[in-house]
Amino acid sequence: MGVAEDFAPSFVKKPQLHQEDDGNRLIFECQLLSSPKPDIEWFRSDNKVVEDVRTKFKIQPVGENKYTVVLELDDVVETDAGLYKVKAKNKSGEVSASINLNFTPADEPKEKQIDGFAPTFAKKPAIRQEEDGKRLLFECRVNADPIPAIIWFHNGAAVKESERHKITVDKDVHSYFATLEILNVTVEDAGKYKVNAKNELGESNATISLNFDSASDANGFAPSFIEKPRIIPNESGTLITMKCKCKAKPEPTVTWYRGQDLVEKSKKIKINTTVIAEDTYELTLEIKDPGATDGGTYRCNVKNEYGESNANLNLNIEAEPEPEGEGPTFIEKPRIVSENNGKLVIMECKVKADPKPDVIWFRNGEVIKESNKIKTFIEQRGDQYYIKLELLDPQLEDSGLYKCNIKNTLGELNANLTLNIEIVPVIKDKPKIIKIIKKRTVVIECTVASKFEPKCTWYKETSTVKESKRHVYQVEQTKEGEFAVKLEINDVEESDKGAYKLVASNEKGEAVSQIVNLVDIPEEERKPCKPEISRKLADQKVAESKTFELLVSLSQTDRKCKVEWYKGSTVIRETKDITTTFDGTTARLTFSSARTEHTSNYKVIVTNEVGKDESSCKITVEKVAKKKKKK
Repeated sequence: MGVAEDFAPSFVKKPQLHQEDDGNRLIFECQLLSSPKPDIEWFRSDNKVVEDVRTKFKIQPVGENKYTVVLELDDVVETDAGLYKVKAKNKSGEVSASINLNFTPADEPKEKQIDGFAPTFAKKPAIRQEEDGKRLLFECRVNADPIPAIIWFHNGAAVKESERHKITVDKDVHSYFATLEILNVTVEDAGKYKVNAKNELGESNATISLNFDSASDANGFAPSFIEKPRIIPNESGTLITMKCKCKAKPEPTVTWYRGQDLVEKSKKIKINTTVIAEDTYELTLEIKDPGATDGGTYRCNVKNEYGESNANLNLNIEAEPEPEGEGPTFIEKPRIVSENNGKLVIMECKVKADPKPDVIWFRNGEVIKESNKIKTFIEQRGDQYYIKLELLDPQLEDSGLYKCNIKNTLGELNANLTLNIEIVPVIKDKPKIIKIIKKRTVVIECTVASKFEPKCTWYKETSTVKESKRHVYQVEQTKEGEFAVKLEINDVEESDKGAYKLVASNEKGEAVSQIVNLVDIPEEERKPCKPEISRKLADQKVAESKTFELLVSLSQTDRKCKVEWYKGSTVIRETKDITTTFDGTTARLTFSSARTEHTSNYKVIVTNEVGKDESSCKITVEKVAKKKKKK
């Protein structure tokens, strides 16, 4: 009995995020253990991230079975926000972890990060025997959070609970002791067992084999041939069958060879294995329309876990005399002709052939049938043939790859002709505005459907936006028949505000997009300045047990400021009755219930990297006179 040496990936260090190039480059990095080396995939929300000029993947070995995994994201834009997930997978299992990239609270993804870790085997499966081998226990320990689903497999099939099979999982914090119990053990229970543990963060597998060293030959035997191999032609000579019979347990793997070359199934060759009795098999290889090139020595190899055997067959086929005539050959290059101002398209081929060829036309792999719209012709001129297809009133859906198959008994030809039919461009959506704050750049983008790349012109109000270093046109094909059209405005100025639209055109006409208004432009990055408290603290008299708060406001918002509150010379710490808030502009110190000991001098100090400002006040808590009860 043995356990697999490989193991599923597990994280040593969860994904972390850091910035470079003043925030223009983001780097997601994590470390994991895995054997063998894992395959890595990155996702943003549910979409797989692919490498391009902005996005780079790296996986670097940093020790034995230890790897650093990196995702680099250049020229960061607002739309890059979201939940990023890294998935590592090998043959033993997979693991995943996620991290949020937020620029503003609005970017908070609907899908939340999952805390915890993927399953890993703290103890690989082991087998324990009881009751003189009549009872077997497969046991292993799995670490995971959240709780994993655990499934056992025997020779690839899931093991289900029954009178003979009991499955238990005992929990100990984040550790799980899994057991598969088999009662009244028989030789059929031998084989390969696998345990799979899986939760939302990944999965892991471990295997163990159960062998019975004392098993008798009745459990299996090597293949052996029980009849002399035969070659059987049919009456017309259009089919040759090679046939062998063998005994084997379990069923053998059958492989055919011609000389040293592997023989594989095809339209010409069929290979079959048929059970004709218990542990007895008929093996056949059929060759359709055999020729001289099919002759040679064939070998049938049969093999199972107990051994293997071979049978040889010699196939001799006399070459037939060369037939008279010739296969089809082109005498002119196939072409497409447009007539009647595009209302008629003619595809034509000219070939030489003897005897006369059969002709079949295809479009995108499907046979073309004649109709009122499509007609096919073949005209003979001696040993030459003029072949054509006429297409009336062609539409966009008639575009595609057309193939003309020309065949006689001596050969065949194929002519491939691509028909492209242009239509007026279609602008699929309203242009959208993307701001790249660090670079003070605005990108206006929309999607255009067009067979070929359209001519694109951007307008601001009624004036054409001319290309320059500040105004850059980009047209990029995203898939067949679709283009992403962008206007990139660098070093944005107040004069760039206004209404923009796109005009996309080709030979068939033009399309005009909806208008999009550029209202807000990225502000220049301000230099930090010393904080200044514009609204100071004020002395207060407060009634005992009432809620009260101290409040200051800054003249300029700065979220990087540090705010500290003091009672006398003692720093105030938050409690369930005392809370503080700061939103970058306003700082508050709130007391849920005034008490006499809160009477004191209070001070707030606001600090950043440039300097600080402070404000003080006096709070007096007054006792409330108790009302006398009336007699």
